[in-house]
Amino acid sequence: MPALKITTTHSGSAKIDNTSAEGSYILDEEAIKHYGSSSGSMTEILKTIPNVQFSDDANSADSMSSLKPASVSISGGRYYDNNFSINGISNNSLLDPANSSTGDSAINDVPGHEQAIFLDLSQVGSLKVYDSNVPVEYGRFTGGVVDARIRRPDYTPHSELSYYTTRSEWVKYRIIINEFDDEDALYEAPEEPEFSRQRFTASHERGISDNQSLRLNISANRSSTPILNYHSTEQITEESLNLTLTHGYEGDNLSAVSFITYSPYHKDTLLEDVKDGDFTLSGGGLAANSDLSFHSGSLDHALTLAASYSVNSRSAPTHYFNWANTNSRHWGIEAGEASSEQGGYGDLDKFQSSLALNWKATMPLRHPLLTQLLFGSTVTQSSAGFDRPRDTYIYGEAVINTAVQCVNQTLDCVQKEQYFRERLIYPEDKVSVSLTELALFSEMTLHWKNLETTAGLRLDYDNFLERTNIAWRSRAAYDIRGDQTALITAGVNRYYGGPLLTYKLREAARPYYQEYRGTTLNIVNDWEYNTGTGDYRYVFDDVRTPYSDEWTLGFKTLLFGGTGEIKSVNRNNEDEFARKVTDIQPDGYKYYRVTNEGFTDYQSFSVSWDRSNDRSNYGFVITWSETKSSNDTYDDSIDAASSSTNNVWYQGSRRTLSDIAQLRENYARPLVATLYSHFPLGERINTTLQARYKSSYKTITQGTGSTYDNVTGSDGVSYGQYLNNYVDSTKPATLIFDTRLSVQAVARPSLTLVAEIKNLFNVRTHTVEESDDDGVEVGRTLWLGAEASF
Repeated sequence: MPALKITTTHSGSAKIDNTSAEGSYILDEEAIKHYGSSSGSMTEILKTIPNVQFSDDANSADSMSSLKPASVSISGGRYYDNNFSINGISNNSLLDPANSSTGDSAINDVPGHEQAIFLDLSQVGSLKVYDSNVPVEYGRFTGGVVDARIRRPDYTPHSELSYYTTRSEWVKYRIIINEFDDEDALYEAPEEPEFSRQRFTASHERGISDNQSLRLNISANRSSTPILNYHSTEQITEESLNLTLTHGYEGDNLSAVSFITYSPYHKDTLLEDVKDGDFTLSGGGLAANSDLSFHSGSLDHALTLAASYSVNSRSAPTHYFNWANTNSRHWGIEAGEASSEQGGYGDLDKFQSSLALNWKATMPLRHPLLTQLLFGSTVTQSSAGFDRPRDTYIYGEAVINTAVQCVNQTLDCVQKEQYFRERLIYPEDKVSVSLTELALFSEMTLHWKNLETTAGLRLDYDNFLERTNIAWRSRAAYDIRGDQTALITAGVNRYYGGPLLTYKLREAARPYYQEYRGTTLNIVNDWEYNTGTGDYRYVFDDVRTPYSDEWTLGFKTLLFGGTGEIKSVNRNNEDEFARKVTDIQPDGYKYYRVTNEGFTDYQSFSVSWDRSNDRSNYGFVITWSETKSSNDTYDDSIDAASSSTNNVWYQGSRRTLSDIAQLRENYARPLVATLYSHFPLGERINTTLQARYKSSYKTITQGTGSTYDNVTGSDGVSYGQYLNNYVDSTKPATLIFDTRLSVQAVARPSLTLVAEIKNLFNVRTHTVEESDDDGVEVGRTLWLGAEASF
């Protein structure tokens, strides 16, 4: 009997491959065109994939103006545990991706993102997404894989232009009041946010010879948000750009797609109600990639070479001053603030560069049982750096003294008015670290009767963790009828995560320290080092590589002209990064110590069906899952059961936070279902509809007040303690419909008008809960656009 085909599918689905046990889903150029968002984000289109969950904040008011792609969790992994690749080469950022959730105003860090470069969907020819049974050539993840393939340029000369926009006037907001007090004369309800957002794309492609073609593509995004700062309106703006040159080559024995892209990101923002508090955040960078396929002897080769450079940086005023309100420092009074703040947190630059080579060879085997051998390797050399070009002072403890003499210390003292008694110093610092990663992988496919199995091994080594990890990959498909119309699939796999250079940067960086001073006869003294401040340092040693063990069982079948799939995925993620905080050590420092005490357990059951043809596509995805996790990110501590500082009061007894916080509260709704369709309403009218349901979710949150409880310590002494009350809480279910309507107004040259409506029926998103402060929820949102090709 011939071997099962693994490169083609005869089903009526372009997304689900009914001939393979891989947990892969393909979003081709048509799917990207119809289900991609007007924002151009590469992650929003993943809503039609099983085992993919978005943050509960994905539809929040803050997300409306943000140009950063929404974060996703795949198969229970944290949002930074996925492998985002471009042509098979990782686009992951090693620069503190968990810091994306800490906001823009961290003193000693710059907000990051899990993707180093924000690739616009207009550049992408296809997306291949893996949620399970991932082939051996992919590594460095414990979540899922999203592999974007750059679109090959056409030989026929043509150009495309598009423009999309939305703004706050086209958004229905809902003001949620949780803290209204009719006796509070100073109470102010939240206001509807204002913003505007635009996206522009342009491309031209053509053949330059019989076997070569070129495409120049540009995509630009911009958002602007006005904010009231000291009674004047200022603009917070974000801008991102993709400028890409792509070259295609097709010869007798060589096919290649190469590109170079310049993809910067900038955000001009400010410290609110801080004078001279404007600063700029920058990200993105430059990437080059060449993807080659050729044949040699009996081997089919795939070779990818890539280089990239990306940054996370900040340009800001060098020092921050928290002045007391006085005659010369009175802008805080004008804004109704208790002090007059000024300045910023200084310039800070973080960078990442990498060179990578990925080679894969496939060889058919002339053996009655063994049908194919795959083997290859990946070599990556990366470096990362942290640079604070000058000392930054954070001044506090302003003392009003109308007789003070500054004696030439005019930066932080006002003659006969005030001086600062305390400051933190973030010293000038420049650190760089390097990382070498090597992977060897191989897998063999065996076919016997109706059974096809693939078994492989992957060896990973890096000189950071200094670990050699061997992971097995195995999957099987049993063709029930022998005609590829119904398959039972299974898999047992191990995936190892990758290192984050942010740990080494933190460990190598100089810690901040504290200084203090007073006055002598009203003359300001010199600054003195405070030896008892207990400043923090980072320790990262003897740490193992996080890994995930996976078991899958599924069934695929041709059904109603499409492909249906039922699948169960179980993941146990062990040795995940967490951290412990020590007490003050003899050297005067507290230490953040990275450990392997984190874990995640994930189990899911999904049902999906998809059907597509030349004119329409429709289907559904239903995923039930449960995620238990010890900590949200690598920067969170694991509470020791004996730690009294982390005790709370829950259901009538003393409990630790680690006891009651096992269920992941974000990226983990128990039931998520998506119904999607694209179909024409006429020769020139097309419509797309998506309905996404997220079930209600029971969790535990901090309630009001505290409970007094007696406890006996290890020394036998009994003492009382007030414990914060924690209560059961329910996050309501949501059902949100999004739709897109496109009308071809002119046939030649083609001009198409586009209207995209998110949250069509203006339902509550419940991003603001009853236990939260007052807030604003986003309802119906309209995008308008135009697309031209000629």
